[in-house]
Amino acid sequence: MFPRVFLSKVRTKAFQLLTATVLIGAGVASQAGYCSDVNNPNANFFISSFGSNQLMMFSETGAFLKVVYPMDGPVASQIGFDGDLFVSANLGGQVLRFDGFTGAYKGVFIDKGVGGLTNPSAPNFGPDNLVYVGDAATNRVLRYDRHGNFIDIFAGPGSRWDSPNYPALSGPFMNTFDDKYMYIASANNNSVIRYDLKTGEPSYFVPPGSGGLKGPIGLEIGPDGNFYVTSTDNRVLRYKQGTGEFMDAFIPAGSGGLSVPRAVRFSGPNSNLYIISLGTDQVLEFDRETGAFVRVVANGAPYGLSTAKGLTLTPTPIFNVYAKVDDHAPFLGVSNFKHVCIEHSLQDYSDPSPQVKLVSIVSTDTSLDMTKAVRNAHFGQADYGFDLDFSNSTGADQHYTIEYIATNNHGLTKIATTEVDVPPQQ
Repeated sequence: MFPRVFLSKVRTKAFQLLTATVLIGAGVASQAGYCSDVNNPNANFFISSFGSNQLMMFSETGAFLKVVYPMDGPVASQIGFDGDLFVSANLGGQVLRFDGFTGAYKGVFIDKGVGGLTNPSAPNFGPDNLVYVGDAATNRVLRYDRHGNFIDIFAGPGSRWDSPNYPALSGPFMNTFDDKYMYIASANNNSVIRYDLKTGEPSYFVPPGSGGLKGPIGLEIGPDGNFYVTSTDNRVLRYKQGTGEFMDAFIPAGSGGLSVPRAVRFSGPNSNLYIISLGTDQVLEFDRETGAFVRVVANGAPYGLSTAKGLTLTPTPIFNVYAKVDDHAPFLGVSNFKHVCIEHSLQDYSDPSPQVKLVSIVSTDTSLDMTKAVRNAHFGQADYGFDLDFSNSTGADQHYTIEYIATNNHGLTKIATTEVDVPPQQ
């Protein structure tokens, strides 16, 4: 994590305000220019209240705003086409569509029975602009076009990879995507299954029970590119991007009163982790870097919130960054520097061109003078290539953490970070 002596991020419980300043002669390089969605009227979230058969809307501060719409067993939701909100009415067998900012009802997107849909779990939107909907009753993922027309059975019984030689999807819940794969929580076999988007071929991304995983429901890619998965033993477990290797219990059992975790989302001005605590009918917030409990965002008791299951925040950028290191030195005669290229994916359903800024580069080596260790970096701009000092003469494990922020035209933000390991010099 970040060294304590650096004050590039000033946090307050009341405002959760992010700032960035230039620090010279220490292990951080950064530039002023954070945008914050604190008190932004667009910064709201929707909760699917399964027990009261309602979709409800709260401000990001936790204030109850309104009951959006009555529906039969709402369980999960997602922002999709045109920044709209798509909600699965599990008991009604439908996927309904709403305005992603106001909650205004826009009609039935997928009706019961279309493509064999019976009990939809989570809808989500792939990089191929298709809609993927899990069906809890049939253990399948069905695929639809942007108009809600059925295309095919993408995963589960009836797909081309339905055989004992491949992982069997059982209890499909939250799903998410990168450019090549769909990942889905398979609750009944305690795993996360990965499907190739081109071929549909499945494989275990998180093998059954890895890290003690039990009954996963919520699944989200975090700002650090790693995977965060809820476990019914009241934990949120973290798995490494690319490999699915177990990293840690990011949220330990019972932290903040967490009980029966369901949906997980990274959002808000700090891109912190928001979790549905089904056992307490609350939305809880945890620090995105440390996993420390921050606050109870919403407490359902006064508003008729009952067995909350789904949580979706108004449209924010979907933003991930990944560092790659060029092994050759960028400067003649300066062999300790290497060029770092940042691959990135950026999408926002409500804004075709979110603005990106490089915010900070942090080193765990506190002896580094960052004004000399970072070259050709343009803070406050969408800079995806620069040079870093790789000398590491101490022999200790070191890494740089590189942080960006994306802001859409509604003033809503998403932070993305990536790490670069610096091996000891031979």
